[in-house]
Amino acid sequence: MKQKILLLLFFIPYFLFSQEYIYKEFGLNEGLPSLQVYNIYQDKNGIVWFATDRGVANYNGYEIRSFGVEDGLLSNVILSFYPQPDGRVYCSTFDNTLFYFDADFKGFKPYKYNSILTKTLKHNQTIQNIYFDKKENLFISSIFKIGRLVINNKGVIVENIKKPFPSYVNGEVSYSVYEKYDKTLFYYVTDDVSKLGPQSVNVFSGDGKIEIIELPDSEYLVYRNEYDISVRDKNGKLIAKVENSFKPLVIKAIDSSHFFIGYLFGGGSIVDIKGKITASFLKDQSVTNFLIDREGGYWFTTLYSGVFYIKESKIRVYRQNSIDIPIYSLTKNKNNELFVGYDNGRILKIDRDNNSSVYFNSNNMVRSFMEHDSHTGYSLSFYQNQLIKNKKQPKVESYQAYVLKFSESAEKGILVSQLGGIYQVDLNGSQPERLIKLPFRAHDACYWKDDIYIGTPQGVYVYTPDGKLKALKSQNKLFGNRIDDIDYNEKRNELYFASLGQGLIIYDKTTEKVTSITKKDGLFSDIVNEVHIENENEIWICTNSGLNKITFGTDGKFKLTGLKSSHGLLNDGISDVEIINDRVWIASKKGLAYAPKELFEGSKKNTDYLLRLKQVLVNEKETSPEYLSGLSYDENRIEFNFEAVSLKNEGRLVYNYKLEGLDKKWYSTKNRKVTFSSLPHGDYVFKIAAKDPNVMQNASFLEIPIHIKAPFWKEIWFVILSVVVLLCIVYFFFKLRVLSYNKDITRELLRILVRKIKRKENYFVFKEAGRDIRIKTDTILYVKSSGNYIELVTENKTYVVRCKIGDFIDETPDSLEYLRIHRSYIVRIDKVDTKSKTEVIINGEKLPVSASYNDAIDNLVF
Repeated sequence: MKQKILLLLFFIPYFLFSQEYIYKEFGLNEGLPSLQVYNIYQDKNGIVWFATDRGVANYNGYEIRSFGVEDGLLSNVILSFYPQPDGRVYCSTFDNTLFYFDADFKGFKPYKYNSILTKTLKHNQTIQNIYFDKKENLFISSIFKIGRLVINNKGVIVENIKKPFPSYVNGEVSYSVYEKYDKTLFYYVTDDVSKLGPQSVNVFSGDGKIEIIELPDSEYLVYRNEYDISVRDKNGKLIAKVENSFKPLVIKAIDSSHFFIGYLFGGGSIVDIKGKITASFLKDQSVTNFLIDREGGYWFTTLYSGVFYIKESKIRVYRQNSIDIPIYSLTKNKNNELFVGYDNGRILKIDRDNNSSVYFNSNNMVRSFMEHDSHTGYSLSFYQNQLIKNKKQPKVESYQAYVLKFSESAEKGILVSQLGGIYQVDLNGSQPERLIKLPFRAHDACYWKDDIYIGTPQGVYVYTPDGKLKALKSQNKLFGNRIDDIDYNEKRNELYFASLGQGLIIYDKTTEKVTSITKKDGLFSDIVNEVHIENENEIWICTNSGLNKITFGTDGKFKLTGLKSSHGLLNDGISDVEIINDRVWIASKKGLAYAPKELFEGSKKNTDYLLRLKQVLVNEKETSPEYLSGLSYDENRIEFNFEAVSLKNEGRLVYNYKLEGLDKKWYSTKNRKVTFSSLPHGDYVFKIAAKDPNVMQNASFLEIPIHIKAPFWKEIWFVILSVVVLLCIVYFFFKLRVLSYNKDITRELLRILVRKIKRKENYFVFKEAGRDIRIKTDTILYVKSSGNYIELVTENKTYVVRCKIGDFIDETPDSLEYLRIHRSYIVRIDKVDTKSKTEVIINGEKLPVSASYNDAIDNLVF
């Protein structure tokens, strides 16, 4: 009876699986000023700008910054961006005013003839298109308006047709026309037949809302009005009409044969020139605009739900009921059908056409998994604590032990790893099945000839035909790491071990050499969950920080590529992988995703993250980089604020920097600020580059030369003058015989003169054990309070001083260099390596931060 019930569980249809893109949402919690977003634009620095009904916002990959009327906006309701050939980006408001900002943002500036716009345009004639020519003449088209409004650079209206908008009820006709200026397409509605050309299109719109875009490097234009969308060539010939029951809100060109359409409550679609939909997004959302950023990410603005972002459009998620269910295993059969084992006990079958059905449906919430035997064509499943051998009919064997894993299929069968042993299963039935008892938990096992290699929490063991069990950590210490997966590459005669701590361990059985591929070699993590062998030279490594692909070369070298969440994956904890044709199926704790194999081929080009210098401060005063080439000796505290933009990496970029002339090595930081205090005079070059920490690549550097002049007392003329003056003083002293009568006065005078020549340094003077001690203040790391005493922790030594911590700031000569973070701790600012709301790290030591000092820590910028 149990077998009949299990038979009924095969191929249970389950239609609530969807294939979706992986979206990241930006809303109020992420910093947007509103969920009603009308437009989007990416500037030359890679920063993305949003127009909303509560102002303007931008995103640099780190944080969202919002701007309102208090920041120079003319209105909080911003409708659109209009980038111009001169680099300015104009913004239109709901009140029919214009303002602009430059590509290198320095604030917002109003259009100087806004008063003419507001007087000329009626309240319902909302601006829908603008263009500035080389003479700064402004061209405007609006809804409910016939013709163009043209205002010259002196504020004079040179063109403005004052007539009511045509009424289709009365049979009046108007046309949409466009004019090409440089690379800008300017369009408007007219009823003047003298302006019509072959490309003019009759406007079937009650309000004159139109949009015309030109597909790049093609002869095609796309027209949108209130009701429909059409594709035409430049002679006006209709190529295709896009049929849809939803009202179109926007069209955007993508390439020579594709464009995007956003609909009111109809999501968005990518459409080709024949009107065929090739991709759909955000069902039921009202999509107001679309952008493909410079890294290939897709951005969607919506009317009610903020902004949505797809890092990698080629990666899709296969989701059940919109719930992310952890996946334990993947396997495929000879028909290239995929079987997905979930932690909730269900096994899903996905056929070659991407249709899915539930193969096993469990109700006991114990993980299920399956393995197909490529040698026999049969399968082995673990389901509801039972082993099921699938030949023509399922055969159920009651199995009390908790199964952890199936090995990859081999000629000898499949090894079932469990708590306390290994169960040998031959699906062909030619070999007896038996249980090999072990004194520990087996995570995985693998045949190599007649031996069985076993992965355990204690490391690798080998079980020989004579029944002996041997630990291999005495052979090589790498084998002492926890092992979660073992696979055998027969053609290379290599065993692969997925370790927790040493990455991928490779055991070459031909040479008996044991090596490892770790994070230092480019692996995403040293914690490996699973190994999958695709062919002789290509293997896949599932880690807790993403999915790697290793390609072995004929020269003994290998190439590492991969994807992780920063590249668009669902998440970084990868549990299994399976390759079917050119599609990579990726299992994780957040569900199932798939991507084309081409994404793992790796990029040959270095990525330009648009690194730029945002601000330079000298002695806390802002200046230009050019000013650094001629600093005086006392202008020796230099602060660099810089920024690179990678929307995919979301703040994960690492900055490598070095001050040539001072530093002997390169430093790395994720902070966007570097400060050099008390630089001695000389010539330096500040070098900095931005890079993705997960990509092995050479980065291009910004180089900023610095020259600090020597103090006048170290100039050659001053030295010569000082010697002459000193000789004169000595001469006259001797002449007057002061030297013979008052040697102390002469010595003091000489000491004062030498002191003037010597450069001034800051010292902290105190008593310890009856001795007067003087230390340079720039060697102090931090100060710790111990009652009526303080501990001065320096780079080389710790001093105990009778002094209250509150008095230290008053007594030190450079108090501005210190910051109090706790009632018991004061730190020197330029010694802080890392900060957070709960602690700072100096020279490897963690120091606590009190809640009352959080504001001071927040304002501390590296």
